[in-house]
Amino acid sequence: RTVSTIVSASKTKDARGGGRAAYPGWGMDGRRMHSKAHGVPPDRWCITKEDFRFLKAEIQAAIRDGRIRPTSLNPFDPNDRTVGPSMYSVVAGFIKPITADAGGMSWALLRHPEGCPCAMFITHCWAEGAFEFIDKVLWSWPMSAKGAWCCIVANPQNLDIGELVREP
Repeated sequence: RTVSTIVSASKTKDARGGGRAAYPGWGMDGRRMHSKAHGVPPDRWCITKEDFRFLKAEIQAAIRDGRIRPTSLNPFDPNDRTVGPSMYSVVAGFIKPITADAGGMSWALLRHPEGCPCAMFITHCWAEGAFEFIDKVLWSWPMSAKGAWCCIVANPQNLDIGELVREP
C-alpha cells in the first residue's frame, strides 16, 4: 500500500531543527499515514542505520538549542555525549513537537513516508540514555539489515494509538 496525497517537503530550515528536506513526509496527514485502511503497514514503520545517526545529531541539536533540557525527573548533563537524555525527554522535547508540526505521523514515517522494510525489532528502556542506546544500536546493527522497528520512532507519538495496538 502507498500513502495518497503526498506533499513535497520544503527545502527551508524548520524552526524546530533540521531542514525539511531531511523529512520527506513533512506536511502529510499522519492519521491517514497510520490508518489501517489507507496507510503504511505497521511493519514498515521503520528507520535505517543512517536514520539513527541522523536522530542522534538531531537530539544533540535539540539539547544545544534548549528544546531538550534537564529536568528533576531526568537531570542529565547537557555536555555529556555518552549517555544523553532519557527517551522520555527525547520524545517530549524533540519527537512529539517535530512530528506534531509535520502532520502528526511517527518520526519513522516522517523520514520514510512510504515506509521502510523491517529486518529487526528493537526494544529499549524509557529511562535509558538516548546516546548510549543509539550507539549500542549502531554498533550491533547487522550488515544485511535495512530497517528496524523501534517504538519511540515507529509509533505516532501524537495520535491515540489504542486502535493501532488493539489487535496483535
